[in-house]
Parts: sequence; C-alpha cells; structure tokens
Amino acid sequence: MSIPVIKPTLAELDKCIARFSKLERCSTGIPDMALPECQRTFMNVLGFSKVVSSGGAHSSPFGDQAKPAISHLAAGFGISFIAVRPGHGVLMHTHDSLECFLVLSGKFKLEYELNVGNHYTILDTLDFIACPTGLERRFECLEAAEGKEEGMMLGIVSGDSPGAVASLGSIQRMVDAGLYTAEQAGTMIKDIGTGVW
Repeated sequence: MSIPVIKPTLAELDKCIARFSKLERCSTGIPDMALPECQRTFMNVLGFSKVVSSGGAHSSPFGDQAKPAISHLAAGFGISFIAVRPGHGVLMHTHDSLECFLVLSGKFKLEYELNVGNHYTILDTLDFIACPTGLERRFECLEAAEGKEEGMMLGIVSGDSPGAVASLGSIQRMVDAGLYTAEQAGTMIKDIGTGVW
C-alpha cells in the first residue's frame, strides 16, 4: 500500500494545532445542558464541524455550538475536553458509535444500563473507558482535583456523523423541565423508539 506524502506549509500545519489555552468554552448546544444538573462545558478540539442527523438538522455529540478548533480535517472521530463541576453531568443516553472517556483531573462516576440493571464505575485521573455502541450511559463529576472547581475529561466519539439518543427517562426529565413538549417527546419516541437530542 502506498501512502501519498504531503509537504504542507508551516501555516497549513499550524492549522492542525489546538492550543488548550485558546480553546473556546461552550456550555450550550445540547438540550439537557439547560438543566441545572447537566451543566457542563465543551472545548471541541477536532471533528463534527458539519454533522447532519438523519432528520437533516445540525447535530454534534459535543453540542451544536461547540465549534472545533481544528475544523478542516475529516478525522473520522471527534475529540473534546469536557469540564464539569461536581454534582453535574449528562442524562442517560447512547450513541450509534463508540464513545471513550479519559479522566484528566478529578473523579467521575460512569453509570450504565447492563443486563442486570443500572451499574456504575468510578474513574479517577487517567482512568479510561470505552463505551460500546448502543450502551446507555451517563457521567457525573464527583469531585474536582484539589484547588480546582471542575473535573476534566477528554471525550472521543468515533464516526463522522454519530447520532445520540436520549433514554426514555431522560426524555421525561426534559419534558418535566419544559425543554420538550409532550407532543415533541411522543414524536421522538414514536419515530425511533427513544429520543434524538
């Protein structure tokens, strides 16, 4: 197999660098982020700049508003830093592709639905988990690193346009909070069995 060799300019290569100190923080773009317990911040590094869901609406696992620092490369996956205050996280959901988390600082609880019901794992700094396609899961920051206000994870989602689906309980929580009407929730449940964010 032959791999074509490229010789980019320094300016072209500089576009492939994402400096953490210059990443834009985004706390909107996913419906559950409006809930007090689901407030979190994404700093999107790579991928999902032009994701289109099956319904044609723009959608990203890192939120519609979280623009990637490196947007010109089609990587086949997306990477984002996720900053979360203790007691906050994400509602139960699944993806149609592999999703991985690497805890960079703090302590996180990863809860998931198994064949015997809900279970959870506690992840400390530098612990890693790969969530299989279709596994319903959620995460919550349990504690930040000493002297910090937030825990930090690196999220990696495979695919060029992965889909996310909220669990039935998550849809109900968003209906109860007024983020979805009962009619909207009913349409999501009827169309796909659960709810696309």
